[in-house]
Amino acid sequence: MVLKSLRKKAYEKRLRRYNVPEVFFKSFMHATALDTKGSIKDTKFVVVDTEATGFRPEKGDVLLSVAGLGVSNGRLDLSRSFYELIKPGRDIPHESVVVHNLTPDKLRNLLPVSEVLLRFFEFCKGDILVGHHSSFDMRFLNHALKQNFKITMANRVLDTAMIARAMQEIEDPTRVAMEGTKHVTLDKLATRFGIGMPDRHDAYGDALATALIFQRQAGLLRQQNIFKLKDLLNMGEVR
Repeated sequence: MVLKSLRKKAYEKRLRRYNVPEVFFKSFMHATALDTKGSIKDTKFVVVDTEATGFRPEKGDVLLSVAGLGVSNGRLDLSRSFYELIKPGRDIPHESVVVHNLTPDKLRNLLPVSEVLLRFFEFCKGDILVGHHSSFDMRFLNHALKQNFKITMANRVLDTAMIARAMQEIEDPTRVAMEGTKHVTLDKLATRFGIGMPDRHDAYGDALATALIFQRQAGLLRQQNIFKLKDLLNMGEVR
């Protein structure tokens, strides 16, 4: 508890030191007021997906798009959605165009990443973010936040792949677990739950599939009498 309080004070001090936009103060206050003893159903989430030029932001790869979908009352809320393409500010590798079909023509005359980040975190507020193998998305988002605002996000983050692994262990404790979560792919989970994926490698399409998977996971957790947010965080929080 003391360590958590010290981290909170250090983050708040950093926000003030660099005079960051108000949206990040609001996000910070919302995130730190989160009641982890509450129920999963009463918690608001934003399911996130991003597309980028590659895999390594520290080597110059950049975000090309970001999408978010709200989940509240245990259900996907399509009226609460976010999707933006981003001006890359660099050449786009051919292999990236092949994967995402985001050509230079599509990415001209767009907002820079700094403006998209402001809009995105205004949309998310301090809600818990959810992604599939979400460390990838958060690494790119945090790298862009550091470059543009000298901060990282305050939001807590869940990974549907980690939740899937934890649920597997609950359902069959005697089963030998797979190493890590890399084999728990989005496609495999979508197939398991009968979820179609017509827009694969599109940020909005992948966010939608992930949100539907997360919704199904929450329903299965209720069947296992797992209702508390703290238990969900123990299963799938990215730290």
